[in-house]
Amino acid sequence: MDLRQLELLCALAREKHFGRAAKNCNISQPAFSARIRQLENELGVPIVQRERSFQGLTTEGELVVTTAQRILAEARTLKQSLSQMSKGLAGHLRIGAIPSAMPMMSLIKNPFCAAHPNITISLLSLSSVEIQLGLEKFDLEVGVTYLSKELTGNIETHELYQEEYSLIHNANGPLKDRKSITWQEAAELPLSLLTPDMQYRRIIDKTFEELDCHIVPHTQTNSITQLLHETRFGNTSSIVPISLIHVLRNLDGVVAIPLSEPRLINKIAMVIAKREPGSPIALEFFKHTKRLDVQKLLREASEKS
Repeated sequence: MDLRQLELLCALAREKHFGRAAKNCNISQPAFSARIRQLENELGVPIVQRERSFQGLTTEGELVVTTAQRILAEARTLKQSLSQMSKGLAGHLRIGAIPSAMPMMSLIKNPFCAAHPNITISLLSLSSVEIQLGLEKFDLEVGVTYLSKELTGNIETHELYQEEYSLIHNANGPLKDRKSITWQEAAELPLSLLTPDMQYRRIIDKTFEELDCHIVPHTQTNSITQLLHETRFGNTSSIVPISLIHVLRNLDGVVAIPLSEPRLINKIAMVIAKREPGSPIALEFFKHTKRLDVQKLLREASEKS
């Protein structure tokens, strides 16, 4: 048994498909399947339920994957610690962020990358549930998500900024000159919104429900960028965080109208899992973030736009 076998197995558990897992690991599917069977033979237990395609993991396989995820995480941490001792921080950091926070992430990560040029970053747009699972399964080192009761487990959090909301509307639409709009008025408009698996959408739905407003979105997407396109080129409006408007410079064709009555505020936080040993890169990134005034950075970005 070696680390490569464990990497392949974790990829299979993540992708739930032999072909996709093999492609992501840059290995042919026959070679991939052979390595998984070799691991099963070495451990003396079936790991994968097979018919013509991947059917899931066996009970033994679930245990092996959980252990493999921990071993791989500790191996990465060891490499980072050794690198830090010899030449400073170096390695790869995996961050998952909710879609509404993605445009803001450059304000945080770019100064960190400038200070640590030997660190590379993967930044993924994920739902709050996917971020929680990613931290638990060692697929992520850092998350940026809502500071809410949905966060569970042994984690450390740091509030980054407070999220408020605005209606975005076509620049030539009938509401283009409005200075504010109520949630009840917004409920009467054709809306494009994020999909229900996103916590941002659940927050919006709950707000409308509390106001006895029933909405049926015209379009649903998991992409913030697509929401902007739907508003700019379509016949719908949308609801987005004001922070998004602060950091996006090119909003031609769209006007932002603050939402009021009620004024809705949610906290966005940086999250890492508490582990021993912890990832040196993740811990340093967390310390770096705590030194920043993200709310101020957002205001400055708004003034420059």
